Amino acid sequence: MVVRVLVVDDSALMRKLVTDILSDDPELEVVGTAYDGKQAVDKAKKLQPDVITMDVEMPVMNGIEAVKAIMASFPTPIIMLSALTSKGAEITVTALSAGAIDFLCKPSGSISTDLGTIGGELKAKVKAAAKANIKRVSSMIHKTGPPSSRRRILIADDSDFMRKMLKDLFSHESDLEVIGEALTGKDAVELANAHLPDVIIMDIEMPEMNGVKATLEILKHHEIPIIIFSGKTDHNMKEVKLSLEVGAVDFIPKPAESMSFHSLKPLLLSRVRGATFEKEGKKRSRHTVGSSQQAILIGCSTGGPQTLAELIPRFPRTLQAGILIVQHMPALFTKSLADRLDKLSSVTVKEAQEGDEIVNGVALLAPGDFHMTVYENVVDGVRKRFISLNKGERVHGVRPSVDVMFSSAANVFDEGMVGIILTGMGRDGAHAMGLIKAKGGHTIAQDKQTAIIFGMPDAAIKMGVIDEVLPLDRIAFHAMKHIQTMPLVEAS
Repeated sequence: MVVRVLVVDDSALMRKLVTDILSDDPELEVVGTAYDGKQAVDKAKKLQPDVITMDVEMPVMNGIEAVKAIMASFPTPIIMLSALTSKGAEITVTALSAGAIDFLCKPSGSISTDLGTIGGELKAKVKAAAKANIKRVSSMIHKTGPPSSRRRILIADDSDFMRKMLKDLFSHESDLEVIGEALTGKDAVELANAHLPDVIIMDIEMPEMNGVKATLEILKHHEIPIIIFSGKTDHNMKEVKLSLEVGAVDFIPKPAESMSFHSLKPLLLSRVRGATFEKEGKKRSRHTVGSSQQAILIGCSTGGPQTLAELIPRFPRTLQAGILIVQHMPALFTKSLADRLDKLSSVTVKEAQEGDEIVNGVALLAPGDFHMTVYENVVDGVRKRFISLNKGERVHGVRPSVDVMFSSAANVFDEGMVGIILTGMGRDGAHAMGLIKAKGGHTIAQDKQTAIIFGMPDAAIKMGVIDEVLPLDRIAFHAMKHIQTMPLVEAS
């Protein structure tokens, strides 16, 4: 099948160069060109190309707005062509968050008109983009945007009447949103893991698992403020107290039969809006800030920025592990990506620097054009792990390489690690996943249904080095579950 491409750029010279490069491949056909974002949207709708190459800065409508319009109306794989500048990097990361699946840096300096220097990479990216899981990209867009100003509420109550009353109450408030309803404690745990609500309203008496057990189970993995909302307080007060002891932040009695539900409205709204875990919740004793003895290792490529923006916010600030990430990106772009992930997440996310210590609740992203490795020293009787950066030879044609980071970390953390391979072209990371598994670590691959590009996970799965194949929304939960079973090893 020939891949049909729409080329968008405000430079006539660049449109010609891109068209010539793509037309030179019999598997690619340029079906049209556009000189600004508005024309790109119109032609995308009319021509229905398989892939679009999109300039970032254009008149009338820029690349970001064009991406948003196209993804909202007729989702199409889009590759951004960006200048290798700080501004270009920031705009490109925003475009990826808006739905573009990949990007390519335009040549600069003395080769500014010689796009042929990256022609092979451009063709490969276009062909890969044509196979992308674009429905998955479209479904993820809202999750990779800026954090919502609305408080997202999960209601857990086995009473149809009570859930309806609560939902109706919150539906009239512009800053509140009910994102899920659970009929049992077990449902509440599963929905909390899947959606990470801002607040949970929890009944006590529910089938399968009561509110006390559900509260305990949720707070093992997430710092979510839970408000106990229970009736018959004389009968349930012991359970209410126990819920508060295990970490629930508040308790509101349900109205008695003689009371109007409406009379509780001001109190409920005030408590839901003010509920915070840090302020009112009890910090769990198992949380210790400091050097990490365990690590979650993540590798990704094409489609990675959107995927990371959904995955990383699922890890709580109290995570008892450090997170190391390799995303195939050039210099400048990784700093913009790290800053964006940091704004979205409870854990701290930063671009790694030479000598950074790997600590609990902090994610370190390998900087573009540097391999990231791990080394350890014993400081005051405690084994501590640190980051080292180098410009060694490219592996699989890339730097940073997932295989390099995974291999280095595996030799330091041994069984105290979880390796995660996500969306991406090629097979980077597959071999080192075998080392992680051999060292006693746990290995997870993203499944085909949720991966934007299934190349990297598929390669690892076919090598037989994966313990679990999971959809994206289950990966963080399973990684943390395994981390909790790992022994903490201190050096003397």
